[in-house]
Amino acid sequence: MKYPYLALLALIILISCNTQKSSTTSLAVINARIWTGNTAQPWAEAMLMNADTIAFVGSTEACKKLTNASTEIINAKGQMVVPGFIDCHVHFIRGGLDLNSVDLRNAQTKQEFINRIAEYAIKVPKGSWIVGGNWDHKNWGGELPEAIWIDSVTKNNPVFINRLDGHMAFANSNAMKLAGVNAETKNIEGGEIIRDSKNAPTGIFNDNAKSLINKVVSEPTDAQKDKALEDAMEFVASKGVTSVHNMGSWDDLAVFKR
Repeated sequence: MKYPYLALLALIILISCNTQKSSTTSLAVINARIWTGNTAQPWAEAMLMNADTIAFVGSTEACKKLTNASTEIINAKGQMVVPGFIDCHVHFIRGGLDLNSVDLRNAQTKQEFINRIAEYAIKVPKGSWIVGGNWDHKNWGGELPEAIWIDSVTKNNPVFINRLDGHMAFANSNAMKLAGVNAETKNIEGGEIIRDSKNAPTGIFNDNAKSLINKVVSEPTDAQKDKALEDAMEFVASKGVTSVHNMGSWDDLAVFKR
């Protein structure tokens, strides 16, 4: 019998959390609610994999008859099994780097935003860039962050952290000083520098204006990029993602090759 390719990915979800057992030649999943992706047989109770081939999809009773003493059996106890998820647009290396950066995505207040940056800054080497972030100012009512919020807690580090949509980024005074950005700096086409009443940059850079700071942000080392790839792979596997379409650069391909 032939089964759709998607069904093969379902097993990857089940074994991804324990790759040390991936050498098992026979694996059965029983007492499950399996969505196969096959319109002729959309649901099943059990499935059996021999090596890298799905050999059976059907009832638990019939599946058990096909197992032997060496078969690893997973009793799903009624849990749902689905094909592996495919992320069709992800910046994979950048995402891996962000896993090790300050996490601001669910910071709910201005003070929590500041505190998380302060706690992270203590842990990183003096002079290193603090990036990532993925903050959302709408969480605390819509007030955009300003460099003065965090300058006192990031005296030893330049900061340039993205808003979660990637169209806006936030710099502290150290970062703006390194980039030579001040009240005299002109806006660039396709971007905007948010300014205060005295025309001084507040720390917010929109779209193309981000390049004013990005040009001085330290590039991650090869070792950091390689670790980012490993971290990203472990993270998505833990969420049931088995395939990704990377949106990136030639440099990303070099990381994948290594």
